[in-house]
Amino acid sequence: MSICEKYIKVAYAITGDRKAVFTRLRCKQWTCDHCAKKNAGMWQYWLIKRIPEVSQKWWFMTLTASRFERTTLQSLENLRSNIDRLIKRAKRVFGEGIEYVRVYERHPTSEAIHVHFVISGLSPFVRIERSKKNVPMATGVEVRSGRKGTWSLKTWIKKTCGDIKMGYIADIKLLKGDISLVAWYITKYLTKEMQSFHVPYLRHVQVTKGIGSPKFEKNYEWIPCSYITADMVGHKTQVEDIDTGYIIEGDNYWEMKGFYPFE
Repeated sequence: MSICEKYIKVAYAITGDRKAVFTRLRCKQWTCDHCAKKNAGMWQYWLIKRIPEVSQKWWFMTLTASRFERTTLQSLENLRSNIDRLIKRAKRVFGEGIEYVRVYERHPTSEAIHVHFVISGLSPFVRIERSKKNVPMATGVEVRSGRKGTWSLKTWIKKTCGDIKMGYIADIKLLKGDISLVAWYITKYLTKEMQSFHVPYLRHVQVTKGIGSPKFEKNYEWIPCSYITADMVGHKTQVEDIDTGYIIEGDNYWEMKGFYPFE
């Protein structure tokens, strides 16, 4: 079994009479091989559960930064500063029921960053009208009644991104088939290789409140520490290291070593 090589703290929990478990408190960073896999697994497990509960209709959307912002930091800043503007405009057109999961990815042949979404709450078409005060208005609709005055969703996305000087490539498609596979479309990008760029305070995964973040019940009452000793867990207590599978057999171990992990 692999372990997080960047861990600083550990934790233990008493699980029964002369029984205990031990774990390393992982760093949770995407640059860590172990934690990147754990993070991706947790997100995939969570999204497979939550996606069907939130909606039965999802779109997969990919946006690039402006064609003039092609370094890692330039492209990322262009996306970060305009994604919220795009979502606010989308809510004015399609309503407040938009939910999404968003991840960044580095382009395989350049330093530029682009962004992927799985997003719900949209309509396949957008009707373009004018208000009584001659102000342009856009409304999401399910059926196109003639091409005049009605855009496809993809056209609206591309034009809106152009207006806010963001993606020169903007693509969106309706996801069909098994709704649980929606989670795969987004979590396949959550790998160490694709998340190797590091920017302070950057969220590699961002979700709306309606989806939420992975939540797991505590199986035990964990006690954090720097290491464990016989006095902490009990001299005759059998301790299972759940990261490696190693078993500390009470006094047999403590007679040779004074603490664990002995790394």
